[in-house]
Amino acid sequence: MEDNNKGMIPVNTKSMFSLLCVYMQKLDSNDIDINQAAAMSKLVGQASNLLNYELKRAALMTNPDFRDTHRNLESRNFDSLPE
Repeated sequence: MEDNNKGMIPVNTKSMFSLLCVYMQKLDSNDIDINQAAAMSKLVGQASNLLNYELKRAALMTNPDFRDTHRNLESRNFDSLPE
């Protein structure tokens, strides 16, 4: 899944699984070492965590009371950051 123009590429669970399969094949054929495969696996895991967060957030946003409160929280500044 290389992107020659260095831009962001859309990601979903299917593309992450495909990427993991590519890296498993590369590991089996010794094109990459175990450290590179482990690093890629961790990155895909973090992307998966973000996708899961967005899925849960989307489900919660169907509740009008939660949606109003959540939008309020998103619009506020962090206390530790200068304004």
